[in-house]
Amino acid sequence: MRYKVCHKYGCNNLIPYSQDNPYCNEHSDLYKPFVKPKPTYQRKQSQRQYNRFKRDKEANKFYHTKAWSSLSLAMKQRANYTCECCGRTSTKQGYLVVDHIVPRRIDKRRQLDKDNLWVICKRCHFYKGLLEKKVYQENLFIENNDASKKWNENQCRQWILNEQNSLSIRLGTIWSTT
Repeated sequence: MRYKVCHKYGCNNLIPYSQDNPYCNEHSDLYKPFVKPKPTYQRKQSQRQYNRFKRDKEANKFYHTKAWSSLSLAMKQRANYTCECCGRTSTKQGYLVVDHIVPRRIDKRRQLDKDNLWVICKRCHFYKGLLEKKVYQENLFIENNDASKKWNENQCRQWILNEQNSLSIRLGTIWSTT
């Protein structure tokens, strides 16, 4: 029969090689078998919380329609699962977002218009949100309807990439000074 040495440092007791517990009888209480943790559903739960309490009811209803789901999938496939802004590629669920260039709350007539949609990654979507806050001041949607015509896909892309570059430059100077 084959034997192995106990895993406890300094212990030279022999245990059968086929034994799952790598410790001898004297140190067997140190053994903690690996138990695969149950998957957490935090992302799904946080998305549900957002849909339920933060997103307006009309938008939530729209984003759960069959028309939007099929159009969103078709747009991602047409873009080859690549961010149309920075070029990152991923087929991982939730990484890419089909975004309205002119926000849906500004012009609802274009909410299913393919010319008003583009596929961007979560990072670019964050910066697009910053741009929208800058262009469309809170509660001034009607007054800013003309502003929506000024921002097309190329201008949005350029602004997002400039913001990402300026952030990386700022972070680079912070890291280099520390």
